[in-house]
Amino acid sequence: MVDTSDLTQEELDTWSDINNPNNDADMDDWADTHNPNNDTYIGDSS
Repeated sequence: MVDTSDLTQEELDTWSDINNPNNDADMDDWADTHNPNNDTYIGDSS
């Protein structure tokens, strides 16, 4: 089991989407949210 205690709410939402069989999200989405060069980067305030 993954320890999610140190994840932000946005990370938890992404993680939830990835683990939801009814959702198309995958680990590529996780990578995208952690890549500062990507439009969906968590650090973006926009």
